[in-house]
Amino acid sequence: MRALRWMGMALLLLLLGGFTPALAKDPIRLAMPPDPNALPVFVLAEYRERFLPEHTLELVANPAGDPSAMRAMMVGRRMDFAFFNLVGGVRFLQGGLQDLQLVGPWVWQGIYLLVPEQTDDLAGLDGQRVLVAPGLSTPPHIVTEQALVRQGVEARFGSSGGGMALMAQMRTHDRAPAAVAAPEPLVSLMLHLQEEQDWEQRWRVGLDPAKALGGEIPLGALWQVHDDVPPEDRQALVQALEQVTQWLEDPAHHAEAARIAARGFREFFNMPVEAVALQDMLAGKRVRWDLRSPLEQRESMEGYLDSVFGIRAPEALFNR
Repeated sequence: MRALRWMGMALLLLLLGGFTPALAKDPIRLAMPPDPNALPVFVLAEYRERFLPEHTLELVANPAGDPSAMRAMMVGRRMDFAFFNLVGGVRFLQGGLQDLQLVGPWVWQGIYLLVPEQTDDLAGLDGQRVLVAPGLSTPPHIVTEQALVRQGVEARFGSSGGGMALMAQMRTHDRAPAAVAAPEPLVSLMLHLQEEQDWEQRWRVGLDPAKALGGEIPLGALWQVHDDVPPEDRQALVQALEQVTQWLEDPAHHAEAARIAARGFREFFNMPVEAVALQDMLAGKRVRWDLRSPLEQRESMEGYLDSVFGIRAPEALFNR
């Protein structure tokens, strides 16, 4: 009887508001591709209790090289936020994804043109075969092509296929293309493997397209996928990413970040990238993360989309 009495009192207090049961929050579902966007996210997931203490995080892999599959995932609300390039988001908006909101551009560097060590002048690439990873019509292709055109160089671009197929061609003089345009962390992986495996043909960074196009271009961005995301979730994620990028700026954290990210690329994307290559990428500052307000970066985004892609920035980028 006493137990029943206590149960009745507890129920009464609950109904009167004396007890407020703790409701578990839904996880923040964050989608990303296997490119420079991923490294800080892997660090955030590893140290979630430090950087995102009031929330849980669920990572989702973007379908590589398949915009239609990515669109279907967003329409189906398989994620709350997603990282992908700025021009891709504009095309989704133009294609009718009206719920898509730009949180902010945040990757400002991370595409490079590798040339053989013996190449002295980019003018020699005029009319030559340049391979692109992951393929044609991607930002590494368009951005690099525009950067070369501004220097009077018109190369013949072709798709490289997978990373291993590309590196098989890069190893020897007789199969090597004139140059390779690729994103990080693939660039750092190739620079590392050529030393580790003693490639016959050696490569170096011959061009930073971002610098060639004006010094700073918004390559990658963070997007909110639908309107039902609680504002506090968005605020918490933005704050966490800002803290992680600050943490990554300290060279004392590079080895740890590289170890975490190498495991993440291997386990999450099935993409083997050695930690030493990622550490070299961080030490060389070949990727720069800085989440910024779309309104504050309106001029740079409009200029980038117009001059590189010939696209007019939709007003929806700035008014949501």
